Order: sequence, then C-alpha cells, then structure tokens
Amino acid sequence: MQHSSRSLSDRSVHGGSIVPILIVVMALALSTAIFFLFTKKKMQGNAQEAAAPAAAGGTTPAGEPGKAAADAAKAGTPVAPAMPPKVEPPPAPKPAPVAFAFARPLDLGRQLARSLTAGDFASAGKLAAAADEAQSESAAQLFQKLAEMGYKPGAEDQVELLGLVENRTRLAVPFTKPGSTETVHIQLDLERDERMGWKIAKATLPKSMSSVVAVMPAPPPPGLAAGAVGAVPPPRPGMLAPTKQLFTVDDGTDALAFASDFVRHLLKHDFSAAREFVDDSKVPVERLVGLCIVFEEGQYALNPGKPLIITIANPEVSWVIAQVQSETLQQSTEFGIELKRADIAHPWQIVGLNLSDILGSFAKSASKLGVPYTPIVKNPKGGESLALYFEYDRAELHPRAQKQIEVIAALMKADPSKKLRIAGHTDEKGEDSYNIHLSRTRAEAVKQQLVALGVPPAQVETAALGKAQPLSPNKKKDGSDNPEGRSHNRRAEIYLDF
Repeated sequence: MQHSSRSLSDRSVHGGSIVPILIVVMALALSTAIFFLFTKKKMQGNAQEAAAPAAAGGTTPAGEPGKAAADAAKAGTPVAPAMPPKVEPPPAPKPAPVAFAFARPLDLGRQLARSLTAGDFASAGKLAAAADEAQSESAAQLFQKLAEMGYKPGAEDQVELLGLVENRTRLAVPFTKPGSTETVHIQLDLERDERMGWKIAKATLPKSMSSVVAVMPAPPPPGLAAGAVGAVPPPRPGMLAPTKQLFTVDDGTDALAFASDFVRHLLKHDFSAAREFVDDSKVPVERLVGLCIVFEEGQYALNPGKPLIITIANPEVSWVIAQVQSETLQQSTEFGIELKRADIAHPWQIVGLNLSDILGSFAKSASKLGVPYTPIVKNPKGGESLALYFEYDRAELHPRAQKQIEVIAALMKADPSKKLRIAGHTDEKGEDSYNIHLSRTRAEAVKQQLVALGVPPAQVETAALGKAQPLSPNKKKDGSDNPEGRSHNRRAEIYLDF
C-alpha cells in the first residue's frame, strides 16, 4: 500500500510542475503575436507618410514640406497638389551666319542675278562683298540705286564667262538700260579661295553707270580700331583682306574688257560696231568682214569653259586668244587679237587678227555647209579679198554666197562713198573665150545681188579674168588633173576699196 500511494504522489507533483510551464509558454506566444500585429501596423503607417511627400513633390526629412503635407492630410485639411519642378528646355542653337561658297564662277554670277531680279539687294550686297564684309551695305545701296534708275538685270542664264586675267576669272552680268533695249554689263573679277570658294575681288561698271559709283562712300580704312565708326572687321580665316574700292568704272584701259566687247559685236554679226575697235590701217577690212561671215555661217559662239585668255598683258601691248566653238560644224577653234595703244592715257585699238586657226578649221569643216572653202583669200597680186565659190561650169550663187553678199551690202549702204570691185575667175578647162564669158557672168551675178539688196550700181565695178589668176594649181606635179585645185579657182573675188 505504501508503494501505491507514493506513486500517486509523484504523479501529482509532476502534473503540478507542467501546468506553470504551459502557462508561461502561452503568455510568451500571446505577447509575441500582439507585438507583431502592432509593430507591422506602425511600420505601414510610417511607409505611407514617407511616400506621400514624394508623390506631392515634397521632401522627406522631418519638418520639411513633405511631412507637413502628410500631417495636413491626416487632419483632413485640403492641400493643393504640388506642381512638378519646371524643367528649362535646352537653348535653341543659333542659326549659322549666311555663308556664300561657290564651286564654280558661273554659280556665283547666276546667284547674284537671281538676287537682283528678286529685288533682294541686301543679299546681293552681301554676295558681292563676301570677300570684304565692310562694303556689303554700300554694295546693296548701289544695286538698289541702279534699280531705281531703271536698270534691269538679265536672266541668270545670260551671265557670261568672259575669260581669264592672270589669276582671276571674269564674268559679265547683263543689264538693260533704262528706256532702251540696249544691254550693258557689269564685269566681275573673281578669285578662288581654297576654304571659301569663289569670291568677287572687283566689279567694273560701264560708263553709263558711273553716276552711281560717284555717290558711293569710300571703303573705311582698315587701320580703324574695332568697334569704331567705320571700322573694318578683321578678315576671317580664308577671307580676302580689304584693300580697295569694290566697284569701279570702266575707263577703257582694260584689255580683256575691250576685246570681249569687240568679240561680242562679231558674234552678233555687227560689222559696223566691231569696226570701231579696229585700226583700219593695220587690219584689212576684208579680214574683218570675212571673220563676220565665218561667224555667221559656222554659227560660232564663245567657248563657255575657255572664252578669252590674255597671253600678253603689257601697259601698251596685249594679246588675247578668243576660243570659239560651233555645234553646226562640231568643232572648237580659236583666233588671235592683237591690241596696242600709244600709252595708258589712250584707248586700245585692234591692230592684228590672226585667223589662221579658225579659217583652217572652217575650211576643213565647211564641207558640211556645201562649200569647203574659206571666204578670205590672199590675192595673187598681193593683199586679201573675199571669195565666193561656184559649181563647175555654173554662175548661180550658192546659198553660202548669198549670206556673204548680205554682209557686204549692209556695209556698202552705210556709206555711199565706198567702192568695190568684183573679179570673176574660172579653172583652166575650156577655151579662153568661154572662160572669159563665164567669169564675167559670175561677177555680174554678184553685182546683181548687191543691187537687189539696195547697193547703188555705181558703187560696184566688175572684171572678167577667166583662168589667168588661179589660186591653186589646176594640175598635180605629175601632170594629172587636180579637181580640188580647180574647185578653188571657180570663184568671184571682191575687193573693198575703202
């Protein structure tokens, strides 16, 4: 019995010791749960307070606007939404200054013509004075003054490349004179700068525009301080330094300008105007008329890429090569112009025309026009004469001869005191009497055409020479027939007694 009661007592003791332990464990678990619930709620509240000022554009440190906004929200006070911070846009790039850079001289001239036609004198002035910006305003004023005076610029495709003068290229910009259809030209001398392209170094105006240049202000001296009235800005890298007045007036001393005007009259087949440039005592009138005829028949024009080139440029002697081309004959050729003057105070005169190249080229190619010979020949007795050719045993004028006679008729009608003599010729085939008759018929055919064009009969004399004065041999060295030589001899020669 004692054993049983002891065991029961032990179980009571052990059971009593487990209960307190369970109570402690449950208390700890309950406190942990309560702590976790309250701490999590508090952490969520703090996170919301931190996010509120950030969303409203405020700051998060205590006492800053972000916290004030959150406190106001808790208190129910309405708060105006904060504006997002203003972001300044990046500054717009400044427009690049207007720059003129031309790869070809003609591009510059045509752009100037376009600006003048549009009445944009400011742009035209800047373009003209791109090498010396200090003169751009006065250049614009000059162009505007020309427009007010009635000068009208020609179309851009009428701008001409005239030629080369030392290291410069010359252009001609056409203008129509006020109240007239006459065309005058402003000549531009261009220099090439490797960095900036072609620039105008000098502009030469015709004498009819001299009144405009006379009232233009002189360029400011380059010695003035920067910022001073009239100061010249220092040239940019590659820009030509200002040296002298941009615009000048043609004083008749420029050899290339003189030669270009002469050639322009020839290309228009205006013999009378071209003759004003020539010293008659040095250049036979037949040579000048013959050149006009060649230009008309071959439809020559100045070579646009290489027109006039000065090969010798001295104060009193100059040589100019005129390079021309003919689409009709599909050829390019040239002729030389010799200019002289007594001294720099006197105007130039043309004292020589070297036509060997152009006449030779024309003779070789003129077969496409029907007659393969030059209109200028050396007379067997000396001097030069104009030649018109005929078919074998015929006296009818060839269409080419008609054009030659028209040029001569205009010359004769301009001065009734002028005289001319026409000599008819044949080859050696046939009897002498027959050839004399045929040569007279050929000379009379030319005279009749001149009279029909208005030349008084008294101004024209004729002669019949038959086969007496051949230009070329009628037979070859071996005694055989020479058809080409004989064709040279079937002609009528015109001698101008001026």
